[in-house]
Amino acid sequence: MENEKKKGLCGICPDKCWIEATIENGKLVKVEPDKDSPFGRVCPRGALSKEIIYSKDRILHPMVRIGKKGEGKFRRATWEEALEKAAEGFLKIKKQYGARALASYVGTSGREDGTMRAIAGKDAFFRHLGSPNDMSCGATCFTAANVITPITTLGIPQGMIQADFENAEIVVVWGTNLKTNSGPGRLYEKVKAAQKRGAYLIVIDPRKKGMGMEADWWIPVVPGSDGALALAMLKIIVEENKYDKEFVEKYTEGFGEFSEYLKQITVEEMSDYCGVDCEIIRLLADKLCSTTKAVLSVYTGIEYQRSAVQNYRAIQILWAITGKYDVEGGMYINGGHFPTVKLKKVPEQNQPIGSKEFPLFYGIVGQGQFSEIPKAVLKDEPYPVRGLLIAAASPALTYPDKKLWHEVYEKLDFLVVNERFMSEEIMYADVVFPATTYYENQIPVSSPLFGWKLRNRIIQPLGEARNDVHILQALAEKMGFGEVYPKSDEDTELWMLDGNRELLEKLKCSEAVMPQKSPVKYKKYQTGDLRKDGMPGFPTPSGKFEICSKLIEECGYTGLPVYKDIRGIEELGSKEEYPMILTTGARSAVRFASFGPAVREIIQLEPYPVADINLEDAIELGINEGQKIWIETVFGKQPFRANICEMTKGCIHAPFGSGGVNMLGEWKETNINEVCSMEYHDELSGFLLYKSMPCRVVLAE
Repeated sequence: MENEKKKGLCGICPDKCWIEATIENGKLVKVEPDKDSPFGRVCPRGALSKEIIYSKDRILHPMVRIGKKGEGKFRRATWEEALEKAAEGFLKIKKQYGARALASYVGTSGREDGTMRAIAGKDAFFRHLGSPNDMSCGATCFTAANVITPITTLGIPQGMIQADFENAEIVVVWGTNLKTNSGPGRLYEKVKAAQKRGAYLIVIDPRKKGMGMEADWWIPVVPGSDGALALAMLKIIVEENKYDKEFVEKYTEGFGEFSEYLKQITVEEMSDYCGVDCEIIRLLADKLCSTTKAVLSVYTGIEYQRSAVQNYRAIQILWAITGKYDVEGGMYINGGHFPTVKLKKVPEQNQPIGSKEFPLFYGIVGQGQFSEIPKAVLKDEPYPVRGLLIAAASPALTYPDKKLWHEVYEKLDFLVVNERFMSEEIMYADVVFPATTYYENQIPVSSPLFGWKLRNRIIQPLGEARNDVHILQALAEKMGFGEVYPKSDEDTELWMLDGNRELLEKLKCSEAVMPQKSPVKYKKYQTGDLRKDGMPGFPTPSGKFEICSKLIEECGYTGLPVYKDIRGIEELGSKEEYPMILTTGARSAVRFASFGPAVREIIQLEPYPVADINLEDAIELGINEGQKIWIETVFGKQPFRANICEMTKGCIHAPFGSGGVNMLGEWKETNINEVCSMEYHDELSGFLLYKSMPCRVVLAE
């Protein structure tokens, strides 16, 4: 049979790159960029899709546990048997403890948009039995930066705020590395195009690796201190009257209170926190005040800090008071007539896990905070959780304290896992369902880059693997609510499009369908085009850009972007004992989440975990390139190999996504999350402090 070419979408990360697959005798043999699409690209990881899909370690049949929990002993089962057992296990818990004792969690490792919708989205799974505990990886990624922060400040989610790279004179990349995030993303290409056109690129990042190497001005910063840098610049700008007075007077709330707060801090104090010289801070402030045509790209680097939401809010305030919102070359608000967000009230009864501890997170996101699940399982706080459904995720590896999660899984009455590869969770699972990969599914997907597009099936599902959505439908059928989820490909297509058959037909006839865009219109806050009620201002409780957030105050916290330094937590150790600051989790070109280290061919691209360290620090500590080192915090230590590079002095970076039962080589023995903690959070979002942790570094013996 001659080779067949099929166009499709990669799904190894959220970028959804457009690809062209070569099929031979029904088998995928090669993946290349779709040369006919501006979104056509393949990263090193995506190029190994064949090796991922046909890995000998793929789970291809339903399994039920026959050994003790944690032994990983299973036997093959029929779909009917596995579904019956899973339904029986969950319904037994509901009968004994009530529906709220059931919880679910969905991640991003090879899953579809539909999986997120079916577990924690519009059609959240256990909600149909009465449980409030359907949750997602949004409890530890994305939502603090892209949902909670902008809504508490502008009243608008980040997805509707677009950087106008095409007209920008200054591009600031802060707390993200566009060159290595997920796949080779479009934002990186836009930044490079803007730079080629003459835009000035500023990168604020502890590491120079990646975007810093491309920058016209790289500013190394101490991890976790981004809020201090932003506040120092704001102090200079406010006290020297360099802000947009008309905007501030007419369209902001809380500027007076904020000005008083700025009087209580000094540039010198903030400089000590962030590691940036006072003169550099002043020059940076002057640079940002030189034009309104300055765009900002910020992401997860800000999320995992002691005052994560407030740190990012300080950065947004910096852009706002210098006139950079909804203007040409600035941060354009794409859309209008937004409703004012009202916080969901934490229910008196049937409270979602973590909603009382993190009312702002629940109030905006509408989900519990999954980081509180261990307390519910192990201590029955605030009530017992006894059944858990996990899809495309490994909390044991992506959250701190793997041992704790093992204890959680051991105590659960029942655990069901949908997966593609062996995981820590499967070792304790009662039932395992084999899930398809992105090339085996037929389903619409969406992207802010290209709108809606059909992900056409490239190959037939291997073994007995099924789409996560269809697994959930079959399980729901056994539990009495199967009508909620689609059974077939066609049903799934319509379900994902909320029954819009006209859109589906368009998708079948075209490459992609973008939502209709409104004509470009700037400064909509002046004309009433931002708010649903047609009044000037922003869709916030005050009707203004909230420097002091009403939603945050409603939850009992200060509405001002007050900075709290990691060194203020005494339990994390003194500076003398733990003199360095650890930041973790920066993505590489070959790894996303814990996906990479489980596949031999990907491991060969990054054979072992390395930790990035400044040359001066390495010399002081007697560390040479490639040497084994320990990174140690009050919570434990983990081994890495040293990579000497340009980064902030006194800081070290280590990758995450390893340490699992299915990992290979040195990746199997290392998980940087083991030196972090489940007990310390950003108080507003509940996000854990991966990006700012006092530590020390020593040579391994």
